[in-house]
Amino acid sequence: MKILAMVHGFPPHHNAGAEWMLHDMLKYLKEKGHQATVMLPITGLKPYEISGIRVVPDIGMDEMLKELNSHDIVISHLDRYAKALNRCEYFGKPYILLVHNTHRYAGIAEKHKREMNQRWIYVIYNSEYTRDALKYPNPAIIVHPPVDRERVLTRKTRAEYITLINLFAPKGGDILPQIARALPEKKFLGVKGGYGHQVIDENIQNITYMENTPDIKKIYGKTRILIMPSEYESYGRTAVEAMINGIPVVANNTPGLKESLSYAGVFVNDRGDVQEWREKILEVEGNYKSYSDRCKERAEEIQKKTEAELQVMEEFILKAINKKL
Repeated sequence: MKILAMVHGFPPHHNAGAEWMLHDMLKYLKEKGHQATVMLPITGLKPYEISGIRVVPDIGMDEMLKELNSHDIVISHLDRYAKALNRCEYFGKPYILLVHNTHRYAGIAEKHKREMNQRWIYVIYNSEYTRDALKYPNPAIIVHPPVDRERVLTRKTRAEYITLINLFAPKGGDILPQIARALPEKKFLGVKGGYGHQVIDENIQNITYMENTPDIKKIYGKTRILIMPSEYESYGRTAVEAMINGIPVVANNTPGLKESLSYAGVFVNDRGDVQEWREKILEVEGNYKSYSDRCKERAEEIQKKTEAELQVMEEFILKAINKKL
C-alpha cells in the first residue's frame, strides 16, 4: 500500500512528540514493504528522505493531485488535519486522523454520521485516555506512540542532570526555575522544545539550557532524572524514552502520564507545589536503582504492547483501503 501523510511538520526539522510518533509509524510500515510519502506546506523545502520515507513540499494543486492520485490513503493530524480532510472528501480518498490529544476535531464524527454507507474517515488514537475522552463513532484503533530504541538508547556516562524537555509553560517551563531554586545543590538541564514560547531564566545558576535537537541521545546521556510538570499530556512519549534508558520520571499526576508511566512513575499530586517536587526528587535519589529497574521493566512491557499494536495498525489501514471496516 501507499500512504500519503499531509502534515505541517516532520523530523528532523520539526522535533516534537507527535511528529516523531508519525515518523515511527511510517518507518514501521516502510520496513514491512509499504511506501510512505510526507507532504509539507513549506515554501522552499527541498525534497529529502528520512528512514526510507520520502518528504516533499505541498506547493501547488497539480503536484498535490499527482501525489494524492498515486497513493491509496491519507493520514493527517493537528494543524493540517482539516485541509487534508477536505481534500480527501473532495477527491474521494480514505482518510485517517491520528489523534494526539482530547481536543475535538470538527467534521470527523459529523461527516461520518452523514455518510454511514460510505465510510471513509478512520481514527487512530494515541492512548486509551484520548479514545475514552472523544469516542468518535468512526472505525478506530489505539496505537500508543512507538519509540525506536536505537534512536533514544544511550550510555549514561555523565548522567548528572535533572532534566525538563520542552520549556513551554504548559510543559513546566515556568516551574523548572522554582524547582531548581528549591534544590540549589542539584544540577538541572532545560531543553528547548520544538514549539511554543520557551521560558528561560538565565539568573538561576544551577540550570543549564540546551537548544532543541533531533539527537535525543545527547540529552538522555546527561539525564539522571526526568521531570514532567506538564499541565496536560495525552500519553507522554518523552516518559517512555526516558524509561528505555532506565531514567526515573517524576511527573504531574495527569491521566496520560499515568497511562504511560503506570507503576514506574513517581507522581506529584499538586503541580504547583514546589516542596512536593523537591521531596519526590530526593525520594528517587535515595533509592535510585530500584526506580531505574522499575522503569526498564515498564519500558519492556510498553515495547511489546506497541509492537502488537503496530501489527494491528497495518491490518487496519489495509482494511480501510479495501473498504472492509
